[in-house]
Amino acid sequence: MGNNKFNKKTNFDYKLCTNSNDDKRCVLKFSSCDDKYPLHFLNKEELKGFISYAKKVESLSWREIKTYSGLNFEALPKLKKPDNLTPDITLFSMRVTQKFRIVGYRQDEFFYIVWFDRNHETC
Repeated sequence: MGNNKFNKKTNFDYKLCTNSNDDKRCVLKFSSCDDKYPLHFLNKEELKGFISYAKKVESLSWREIKTYSGLNFEALPKLKKPDNLTPDITLFSMRVTQKFRIVGYRQDEFFYIVWFDRNHETC
């Protein structure tokens, strides 16, 4: 995953997820991971891509994440959520690689990972 993937700006609709914590760095959380697409299904290359992604994302503020087209941060309001999530939660996806996505939800500066969508199946 080259650095130039993260240097492209996009026109993000801030109404989707405005937050007073946009200037804080993203913190990835694993406590909401669901068994549908678990971390342990990742192969060696996917795991390397995820580690690179995690290092990059945790170095960025939410404002930066929302505007970097390489991450393709987008809301998935119609995606069916796992039963353990409350109905008011909106899921989002972020690009790890061309076909690998992380699906989760944002709460303050935290991004709670729900699925490791290695084949871009959920969105």
